[in-house]
Amino acid sequence: MAVHIRIVDSAAEPVGAEFLTIRRAVTARGRVELLTSSFEERETCRHALAQAGCGLGVEVTTPAGWIASLWELLGTGTHLVSALQRSLLIADILASWDPSDLEPLRDTPGTRFLLASMARDFLPYVLDGARMARLAPASQAEDLVVRLLRRYADRLAKLGLEEPSAAAVRLAHSFADELPACASCVIVRDMQKVPAYLMDLLASVGAAGECTVLLAPQQRDAALCIEEAFGVRGVEASVEESLAGEAAASPVLPALFFEVAGPHARERSYAQLISRAAEQACAAASSPQAVVAVVARRPAKAACQLAERLTACGVRAIAPADARFDESRTGAQFNALANFVARMRAAAAGEIPDSEWWPAPELSDWLACPLSGCDAWSARVFDKKIRGKRAMGVDAVLSELQSIQTRVTAQRKKLDSDNPWAQVPAVCADVVQYLMQERPVSAFKSMLLVVEALPAYAFGNTDGAVAREREASMLKMVIAMLMDETRAVDVPQSVATGVLSGLKVGISAKTSEVEANNDLSEPADASGSRPVVQFLTLAAAAAARPGAFDAMVFLDVDAETYSLAVKEDASTLLGERLAAAPVAIDPASYQRVLFDRAVRASSGAAILARVTHDRQAKDIYPAAIWTELRTRAGAAANVEQTDEGDIVLDLDPSGTVGLDTCQVQCLPPQQLSDEATPYVVLRQRSEDGELVARQLSASQIESYSSCPLCWFISSRVRPSSIDAGFGNIEKGNFVHDVMFRFHSELLEAGVDRVRPENVPAALSVLHEAFDEVRAEHARGKTTSSGALVPLDAGERAQIDEILPQLERVVRYEAGALMPFKPAYLEYSFNGLGVTYAGWPLGGRIDRVDVDAEGRAAIIDYKHRGDVNPFKLKDPTMPLKDGTIPAEDERWLPEHTQSLIYAQAMRRALGLEPAAALYFSTKGRAPAMRGAAAAALVGDKAEEGMIPGLRDGFPAAEHGGTMTFEQLLDRVEDAIAQRLDEMAHGVVCASEDPAGRCSFNHPSGFERRGA
Repeated sequence: MAVHIRIVDSAAEPVGAEFLTIRRAVTARGRVELLTSSFEERETCRHALAQAGCGLGVEVTTPAGWIASLWELLGTGTHLVSALQRSLLIADILASWDPSDLEPLRDTPGTRFLLASMARDFLPYVLDGARMARLAPASQAEDLVVRLLRRYADRLAKLGLEEPSAAAVRLAHSFADELPACASCVIVRDMQKVPAYLMDLLASVGAAGECTVLLAPQQRDAALCIEEAFGVRGVEASVEESLAGEAAASPVLPALFFEVAGPHARERSYAQLISRAAEQACAAASSPQAVVAVVARRPAKAACQLAERLTACGVRAIAPADARFDESRTGAQFNALANFVARMRAAAAGEIPDSEWWPAPELSDWLACPLSGCDAWSARVFDKKIRGKRAMGVDAVLSELQSIQTRVTAQRKKLDSDNPWAQVPAVCADVVQYLMQERPVSAFKSMLLVVEALPAYAFGNTDGAVAREREASMLKMVIAMLMDETRAVDVPQSVATGVLSGLKVGISAKTSEVEANNDLSEPADASGSRPVVQFLTLAAAAAARPGAFDAMVFLDVDAETYSLAVKEDASTLLGERLAAAPVAIDPASYQRVLFDRAVRASSGAAILARVTHDRQAKDIYPAAIWTELRTRAGAAANVEQTDEGDIVLDLDPSGTVGLDTCQVQCLPPQQLSDEATPYVVLRQRSEDGELVARQLSASQIESYSSCPLCWFISSRVRPSSIDAGFGNIEKGNFVHDVMFRFHSELLEAGVDRVRPENVPAALSVLHEAFDEVRAEHARGKTTSSGALVPLDAGERAQIDEILPQLERVVRYEAGALMPFKPAYLEYSFNGLGVTYAGWPLGGRIDRVDVDAEGRAAIIDYKHRGDVNPFKLKDPTMPLKDGTIPAEDERWLPEHTQSLIYAQAMRRALGLEPAAALYFSTKGRAPAMRGAAAAALVGDKAEEGMIPGLRDGFPAAEHGGTMTFEQLLDRVEDAIAQRLDEMAHGVVCASEDPAGRCSFNHPSGFERRGA
């Protein structure tokens, strides 16, 4: 009757003193339970004991398997709850509580996981009345957790289920009365953490039978903690050392420490390193069939990243093809769609604004995913359409999805029967509708139909068959869980979807590059002529038999991958308060053992590799085991470093096979090549079949004249947002539409213009026009480039603010340009064949007012508050410093749009331009500014012409001599010079950049040779 803690020379399989301990226990007891930490280690120990002739008397199992077998033999007849059932019940309990009653907790995945871990580890102690009587709740949250766990226990009792921890505690109590022969001797090896309920069970075995805990020399410090844990339970434990010698405890040093300078060279460097290790292993074994183990935190992901490069190097890659639900395409798409549908459903009910779901990037991703049965082209068309229309509501989006599904289905029916896509159904709309109706099983069944019909290459060229089978297996598991497991524990399917993240699926499909091999304790089948690289976790590598591999490479041996942090959360605090904290071996000691065993699993070289810097060039610290082994190696350490200098190899996974590379020197910034210059000016075919320049609008001409670089970026590179906006452009479009509708309705009613006496009636017309245009824009209807569509209350309030501003505009019009009357509204030049500065001119002018003498005032609305920057003075008038702007041959005013249209109206309609004005429609003080003939401005002008505009053309009182007609001609001549430069590819920045230039000038104009 004893508990022994023995420090022995430990390996992946029982050797030396550890094997003697097991053999003696079998001889003395006849039957021994050997508990291991993982299934891989269990299989390795079973094989080793069978080879040694000691397999019949030893039952090698895991703690969970041991408790399950004991409960089946000695329990009350109830079944043990599985991890999935536990998660389902916890999720259902949280969902059934009112959110206000859950405060300060919330029903989130984190809360579900935390409660499930507490139920797994501490449920019997929470139900222990005597223990809880001594424990006053420390907080409202703790009291709520206890109540939730008791509710969970009640659900288990109703379902005839038992928590394994509670079963272990019950077994421990029964063993105190009588210890069955099947549990008289237990040996524990390689446990990183022993929960309290398992310690209780082990202590009860040790009190009446024999319990031995085996520790490696690196875990010597943990012996005292384990001894104290048994002592607290009233069982005395003894600590013994049975080491073969000091040399046996010394770790095997790696043959190489390999450092990569940064992440850009990571995949290339790792592939080259693995390939080199495989070549050396083949040479050492005198065989092309060497097996190299590659240890990574996530083997499947690492294999996917390196498989193509390794294939190019002539190396086969083998990896476990398993995945969790969240990591699969099924999980990623379902989680995204479920969240999106919930927001869309809430928006349709008016609970949240449409801005919470628009522009629906989740749907575009869904259409591009193979599981939808659609294609990337449909996704792009849909994405462009919905992003360009803020007015598409929930019903319109669903209708568009249905339209795409119908169209794709019709296209598939026209394909030949032998076409691999002919039998693939399109379910993009069906799945979304099922989720809207809260029918997740139907959604998953629809996805499964698509996956089973898709060709393998739809999931990728490298491992398409594996990926397809993985997705099919995941979908079948999810459907079975939602249909069977939920029914078994009486949990609604809608609740069950919240715990799908815990599902994990693995397959045994194989391809030429990436294969699945579940038995990682055995070397992979290397029957081919190429060396084989097997990806596996550190724990799996440590569980492999010594010499199982010809070489071993450890990837990403850094502090993040092999963290020494000890997790502390609410579960940890509850365990301490319940005096049920687990006994844990510190991570550093545990990692030393795992690394040492993994290195010994290789008969050849062991290599540690890591990346030293991240993408921001910040240091990535090495793992503690790296530092320890490097320090132990001392001056003899073999260190190799590689940089990120080989750009071509870093980018090309084929290793530049069949690739010609050369170095080119880029042109200086803001300079176009001779080949690119012809494309600066866009051209089209005329009626005669000749290539002619396309029409330029006045705004484009003004933009180029102000800053060629800004024009080139905005009009040719076009880095604009892909989403329809709600900004100044859309507000300006809205104001233009309202003013056009307002003046059109006035003219239809026989009112030629706004006058002081008809302002009240005009405001009434304005209100009607405003409401009509607002309704049209809300539906996405506008003749402008973009409608002003509000998606939430804040944006609707911004539209409300526009009406008072336009009311002030109408009042201003009543006292401005009195002899003039609106004659042309939104007048288009596109079909008139008008040329300006020798180039075809297009576009629309907002408004042209004409008086009885045929004089015209060109008016351009500007929805901005400050209109003073649009002032223009006679350039022949001397400035304060004595200079005359007109003497500069390249002189051009900053704003030329209205001047360009004034000249065009002069030619197209034969009018006499008298003013080119910009009309501010925003703010508290509307105003007109720009250029006008002297007769319309100043103190001598007729009353009520252009209030506030004092300088005209010519400004004779100040020495100016340029008339308004001369201004138009001078501007046209200067613009002709600018447009000639455009035709020659000049796209340099303005010498005097404006504030807006800061948005365009930094856009990629610092170049280097590449």
